[in-house]
Amino acid sequence: MSFEDGIIAQQSNMRCIILEQFFTFSYDGPPFVLFSAIHLTSIGLVLLSCFAVVVGIRRDQSSSWMIEAVRHGLAIFSLLNLIAWQWWNYALGIWSVAYTLPLHLCTFANFLCAILLWSKNYRLFEVLYFWAMAGVTQALITPDIGRFGFPHFVFIIFFTSHGATQVAVVFMMMAYGYRPHWSSVVRATMATLGLLVIAGVANWLTGGNYMFVARTPEFSSLIDHLGPWPWYILSMIGLGIVAFIIVYLPFALRDWYVSARRRASVQV
Repeated sequence: MSFEDGIIAQQSNMRCIILEQFFTFSYDGPPFVLFSAIHLTSIGLVLLSCFAVVVGIRRDQSSSWMIEAVRHGLAIFSLLNLIAWQWWNYALGIWSVAYTLPLHLCTFANFLCAILLWSKNYRLFEVLYFWAMAGVTQALITPDIGRFGFPHFVFIIFFTSHGATQVAVVFMMMAYGYRPHWSSVVRATMATLGLLVIAGVANWLTGGNYMFVARTPEFSSLIDHLGPWPWYILSMIGLGIVAFIIVYLPFALRDWYVSARRRASVQV
């Protein structure tokens, strides 16, 4: 073997190693470990990204071109995450109508975030605020990624897509002053119930488990403690409403505080 052939062989072996470590389904690299250092670091990076938006984006201080650039950039990034996930499943021959449609709450939220960022539709924001702050947060804490640890493609795309949803919602709040109201809790609940029905029909037609309403997920999650099927679905709905109320509380408390100050100033 010549020197050049040796270099080519080494490069080919390197490409195989990269594919095995980053893209293949038969992954034998470092497994994902719940609450490991890399898991907590990934959550921290999502929080840091949201904090960067809070610090860097101001309606009255940031230039309009910067806000527009960030808005369109986030929209494209959200779509690219969704496309990349579909491409990976298709390229490996594991794409399935039963498992790969964007009918899980977080995947659907990622798609809607791109529409929200392009359209600035407030009604979409009302729903996505609760999905991002309640649903996506729970997903980040207990990721549904099986054995795929960092730096596998599945690990990376999971945290970038979920993180993008939360960053997009925070961006709309900081850039355009969007915020939820009590009526938003009702709209988000109705939208979630609607998605549950759609997911249930899709599961019945395909044998899938979108929104985990057909059976409990294979990975460890809160659902394991909510009772047997189908009763855990009612528990999921109840906990979801409670979670929506909890993530709305900062706005409710702020409104109460402002109202109390106004009443006090009028009395004086």
